[in-house]
Amino acid sequence: MERAWNTLRLGVLTQSYIQLLVLQEFRLRDLRARSEAERIVAASAREAEPAVPLLTSVDDPHDVAILRGLHAGETTAADPSQRALLGRLVSSWQPEKMYGPRLAERSTTPPSYYRLAVTESGINEGPLSPAGIRAARPTGGGITSSRIGLLWIGAPIGTHAGLLVLVGHYDGEPFASADIGGWPLPLSTELGVRIYASNGHVAEPRALRVLACA
Repeated sequence: MERAWNTLRLGVLTQSYIQLLVLQEFRLRDLRARSEAERIVAASAREAEPAVPLLTSVDDPHDVAILRGLHAGETTAADPSQRALLGRLVSSWQPEKMYGPRLAERSTTPPSYYRLAVTESGINEGPLSPAGIRAARPTGGGITSSRIGLLWIGAPIGTHAGLLVLVGHYDGEPFASADIGGWPLPLSTELGVRIYASNGHVAEPRALRVLACA
């Protein structure tokens, strides 16, 4: 019998679609605080979309990120209680960045670990505005894979340049350099691409080949 997560589908757990992706990057004061920060982020998730865990930079584990997928009617504002709990652990906050979803698909089974790539390089067709955002919709037959359980691609709002890609994978199926899941080149800093991974996967190869070619 085919496993349920082999075919990715958008919105299978909810009746609405992702309208907006919100990225919050920040820097921890102490690496020993990362586990506590992970627990705070996991415990304070409030959106309808299944939460993405705290993501850690593969270049500097002090740098971490939270990515939220918002449905219609959900606020873009950060959870004040989460911000208060994280405050003593954080040395600096980056401004929140908002992305219009170009693709947002996931399986019925949440992935075991995640990789996020963010860049301000590259030219999109045109800057997105809040009024011009359309919810990500299913892409016909969807994406079929025995490895990937989630794929979000977002274009930044208000600028021509930049891209965000989040990929969710399952344990026991390592990355291969020959496919779209591969991260074979340690060039994230040189290429201007920030790479984050969920805990336990921050020491693996450090660049996303798809973005490197964008």
